[in-house]
Amino acid sequence: MLDIKTFHEILKRWQLVEKNDKILVAVSGGVDSLVLLYLLNSLKKDLNIELVCATLNHGIRESAYKDVEHVISFSNKLGIKCITGKVDVPKYAEENKLSIEEAARKLRYEFLERNIKTQRCNKLAVAHNLNDLVENVLFRLSRGAGPFGLPGMKPKNGNTIRPLLFFSKDEILEFAKKNGIDYVIDETNLNTIYTRNFIRHEIVPLFKQLNPSFERSVKRLIENIWDLDEFIEKQLNVKIYKIRGRLYFDVLDDTFLFVEFIRRITINYYGKAPDKEKLDRLKGVLSRRKTTFKISFWNNFGLEVSYGKALLGEFLLKDDFEYVVHKNETIDLDPFVVKLENNGIIINKDKIKGELILRNWRNGDKTKTGKKIKEIFVSKKIPSFLRRIIPVFADKEKIIYIPKVYIDKECLCKNLDDKNNVIGINVQLKGGFSF
Repeated sequence: MLDIKTFHEILKRWQLVEKNDKILVAVSGGVDSLVLLYLLNSLKKDLNIELVCATLNHGIRESAYKDVEHVISFSNKLGIKCITGKVDVPKYAEENKLSIEEAARKLRYEFLERNIKTQRCNKLAVAHNLNDLVENVLFRLSRGAGPFGLPGMKPKNGNTIRPLLFFSKDEILEFAKKNGIDYVIDETNLNTIYTRNFIRHEIVPLFKQLNPSFERSVKRLIENIWDLDEFIEKQLNVKIYKIRGRLYFDVLDDTFLFVEFIRRITINYYGKAPDKEKLDRLKGVLSRRKTTFKISFWNNFGLEVSYGKALLGEFLLKDDFEYVVHKNETIDLDPFVVKLENNGIIINKDKIKGELILRNWRNGDKTKTGKKIKEIFVSKKIPSFLRRIIPVFADKEKIIYIPKVYIDKECLCKNLDDKNNVIGINVQLKGGFSF
């Protein structure tokens, strides 16, 4: 049963609302969002929270302006500031080749995210209920979602909270009736040409014939998945660094956990997960214990693994660079920062032939004894993607210095008295990154 006491208990249990929060509440004029605004308003005194109502006219129905007026009136009665907006969803959907549902969702969340920033709110409250959760599960199941992707929504996800996710539509309607909350009805919610409406009006009733408490059964399933998801998340405590817009991290020993980690961070950072076929391929390659490999997820985007390290993002191509080294110069070669100053590695200029050059590694590079630098990379297990960008110092005959890889000791300066005859090289790594 939905009442103020139970609502407050849910908020406390899931830590959805805290003292001094400023919450943007997405309100459509329907019963769910108006009840949510009403319930959150009951917390204002005890938790000293501030609410801002946000409502958007999607431009789908001519009568939609009346919904906006109703929301404004309701907000005013509660003493809550109301922000409004208007978009043309049908036009946007046509121009961007999206379904009406996809276009509406995209424009709605752009409107909400924009107002979270302008109103300086720290949370966004949306009115998804238990029925929405059930419909989402069936929709994702029909698309082949995996176990962790099945719910599609959580009570709390980042700065978004869904306090009504544990209450059914019937419970919300009953609460509105008891508390005299008038609401509008969006007639497009009855049109089964929209996928979610088809699930709501055609599919769910069939399941309820099998089990009248179908929504509660799905809720128990999803709560179990949330618990498992939380457990898995705790196992994925991986430090992530950024290299030129890509993500760099250690490969986990457990194949299942690493594949799941890749799925999650790809969603979090890039907005979508790799196909199951690609994840299965990753699982297969890992099981064969290959030390270096690449898997493309789409276009030039994918995962490169080398000697226990991984790089996720657009594949890092060889970036040719070459500089003549001068004193008191700083060169940013992300994630390497080269500072040419009299500390770090000190090179004796008398020991080099011609100018000292800073460049990238080239296939065929050798030490003065003839050993291939590639062989040293392999022996030191330097990841293949780092070899393409690591700074190399050389003269016209030999390699002088590669940070953490090689140094020609004969070129090191033993006497620092003549400061004009030395070159100092200090190579640093950004943000705690290491290899």
